[in-house]
Amino acid sequence: MDSNALHYLIRTKCTTALRSTLHWKRFGIGCLPWLLLALPDAARAQWVDDFDTINPAWVTDRYEPAAFQSAPFLGDNRLQITVDQTGSTANRPPAYSSSFFNTQGRQRPGEILGDWSLSAEVYVPSSANTTTGQLMRTDLWVHTGTMVSNGAYAVIGFTNASPLTPLDPTAPDRSFRFQVFDGTASEPDHWVDVGVPSGFTFDTWHTLEASDTGIAFEYRLDGVVVFSDPTGLGANLQTAFIEAYNFGQTGTGLDSYSVYWDHAVAAVPEPAMAALALGIATLSLYVLRRCNGWGSGKLKPPQG
Repeated sequence: MDSNALHYLIRTKCTTALRSTLHWKRFGIGCLPWLLLALPDAARAQWVDDFDTINPAWVTDRYEPAAFQSAPFLGDNRLQITVDQTGSTANRPPAYSSSFFNTQGRQRPGEILGDWSLSAEVYVPSSANTTTGQLMRTDLWVHTGTMVSNGAYAVIGFTNASPLTPLDPTAPDRSFRFQVFDGTASEPDHWVDVGVPSGFTFDTWHTLEASDTGIAFEYRLDGVVVFSDPTGLGANLQTAFIEAYNFGQTGTGLDSYSVYWDHAVAAVPEPAMAALALGIATLSLYVLRRCNGWGSGKLKPPQG
């Protein structure tokens, strides 16, 4: 397509659409700032999952939990993850007997290159606030990089298990807390206790978020930064995970539990979106210039 044909297409197609939907003749270019202000929030998400159904992009990670399903909870469909004795160490096939497979959930492609953020809402029940009852843990995970063999992991979640002997329901150091993963070569299973925020309440939704700043993993709880972990391996949201942990706990009412998640969002951080908005503004001004015949006279349709 030559430049005259392109200009004609912009003029005939864009002018009709813009003027019919935005009443361009009436409001003029004053509409443009409002249009641009609306773009960043709408455009920043790479994907959003409200779990009204389970997107087939979610596939088993490590070991399939007893349930990973969309289920009604508190007036809407949510993600329900259930672990029970069918997936415990004692009942899994021999090939899956390692504690590695106690982590049970699903993963999906992250689909973001460069800096990213991943957030989701988790319901924290008062039943998790126990040091003698049901062991419970659930997490939001990220794997960065471009291949399974590279990158790093960012993890944030809550638990009420002992940090030293997590499979022991009678451990004296059990406590409810949020935690982030901070594994190193010397301590590959190291977690950092970030406690609970001021004014925290049970039996409600809380938003967990991990993001890459270019120099660190940054973790937020309800929008507040609770931990920053320096890393040079944070670029590219390769994979997102939502997990629960199967402690293999037995006893009446203690052999299964469910956790609920909602509104998972993989997004490009705002600084990158600001650059995108600037690019859109430049392009929009170009389109308006061409649509309204600004500059070097009126445009002509193609001549042949």
